[in-house]
Amino acid sequence: MARLVVLALAALLTLAWVQITAPEHRSASSGGPRAVTRPAVADPPVGIELAGPDLAAVTTPLPVPATTPAPPPAPQKASPRHRRHAAGKHHRRGARRAHRHHRRAHHHRPNPWLHQGGRDIGWPQCPSDVGFRGHNGLGQPLPDAGVEFVVIGLTNGRAFTPNPCIDLHLSWVRSHHAQAAAYAFATYPTRAQLRRYRHHGPYDGRRHLGALANVGHATADFNVRLMRQHGFVTPHVWLDLEPSSSRPWSHRRSWNRAVVRGWVRGYRDAGYTVGFYSTTHLFDEIVGRLRLRLPEWRTAGPVSPRSALHMCRSSSFQGGPAVLAQWWTAHRDFDRMCPSSDPAATMARYFHQW
Repeated sequence: MARLVVLALAALLTLAWVQITAPEHRSASSGGPRAVTRPAVADPPVGIELAGPDLAAVTTPLPVPATTPAPPPAPQKASPRHRRHAAGKHHRRGARRAHRHHRRAHHHRPNPWLHQGGRDIGWPQCPSDVGFRGHNGLGQPLPDAGVEFVVIGLTNGRAFTPNPCIDLHLSWVRSHHAQAAAYAFATYPTRAQLRRYRHHGPYDGRRHLGALANVGHATADFNVRLMRQHGFVTPHVWLDLEPSSSRPWSHRRSWNRAVVRGWVRGYRDAGYTVGFYSTTHLFDEIVGRLRLRLPEWRTAGPVSPRSALHMCRSSSFQGGPAVLAQWWTAHRDFDRMCPSSDPAATMARYFHQW
């Protein structure tokens, strides 16, 4: 009976303890920041073992402060040495870009050689549908504005064939007020030409060399009449002496010399001064060591302008002074007057101002 009383008393004490601790559990589980006030509880009687939750389990936990994220580290300032290095690097990079831009600008700058000095034009500057069979124009460009002088071809690549675009070329010279001279291409005569002209001229046509010279004289007369017909005024004619694929020169240089001598005399008889366009190699190949000591128009080929002007100081191919130096590209022929003590007088001696 006593044991039952003790058990009943323990049950009552346990129930009372649960009622006291229940609010504390609800407060702890609610998650809020509210504080909990516990009522004072008497110690259990000695010798009685209380059944119920452990006291450590109902101890109110201390609030944990909210975690604040750490701020990002501040950027480190570069030291003065680093700043100088960075500035120098960008400066050098900018300088390199500027240098490249300058080089590109210099490369694309208009070529002054296109607009200064002179040009020579002829049948290659004719349209491709103009000319005679197998020798039409090449459609190459006419000179650029600003060219000082032009040498115009009278022939279409061989003797007794007129330049089909001579009116077009003279019109360009007049409209641009350029100075102009003439050049003519010479070739060895055909048999038909030799029969036709052998007795028409200042030489004895009964001899073969005289007949050849008369054909050369007739060639010059043909070109003189062409100039007068088209109103081409010039004091000087350049004789273009070079190999021809359509009218090959003779293997006998004495025969070729006879043609050239008659050629020169024909222009002189008409009142023109005469000079030669050629090179030492080509001139010697065609006529040998002929020394007429006439003015020379020297060609250097596809070289630089500076190299071409060196031709003015090179040796003569027939004993005459250097007047013009020429170089060329795929589509243009360029010319410069060689240095002289009186450039204006030299220009007037060889060109007509339009």
